[in-house]
Amino acid sequence: MGMYKNKVWAFNTDYSSFLYCRFILIDLISRFPVNQSEAINLMNYFWRNVGEVIEGDMVYHGIPEFWSCEMYWGNNSFWWKKGEERIKYSQTELKPLRSDKETKYELWEPHINYSTDFIDDYVFAENKEIKELIDNQLMIGQYWKKWEVSAPNYRAALQAFYHYKGWGEYQEER
Repeated sequence: MGMYKNKVWAFNTDYSSFLYCRFILIDLISRFPVNQSEAINLMNYFWRNVGEVIEGDMVYHGIPEFWSCEMYWGNNSFWWKKGEERIKYSQTELKPLRSDKETKYELWEPHINYSTDFIDDYVFAENKEIKELIDNQLMIGQYWKKWEVSAPNYRAALQAFYHYKGWGEYQEER
């Protein structure tokens, strides 16, 4: 597949990397108190010296949750260390996650998947974010809402989503 042009990223992607970056963006806006515009700016700043992200790049060595934590808290924050371990290594408290609040999360899938069987194109985000994802041209083509769940936070929503998809139990990256 060739390079995929979009108005959101300051770097080029192929289609599968576009989807990968969208997963990172959705994790940022769902896990942290940032809006889409702030998250897009954060991603573009973090990868400001990257000309392109393509399938197989080193960025694929980290799952989207890793990158969203790395981008939000910073690559020198030791964000994976918690509690006593943070104190032991003289680490300050981390910026907050989103506050728990009952929210509706929706799974949207394309009507027709033009991609290969190896690319999983779907969006799982807060329902209030879907229109902005469409406006930002991050949901290309026609998608339809397939499933929804109400949850107190993104972690609980992901646990329900993994169960729905039959992927086993969702485990936080740490």
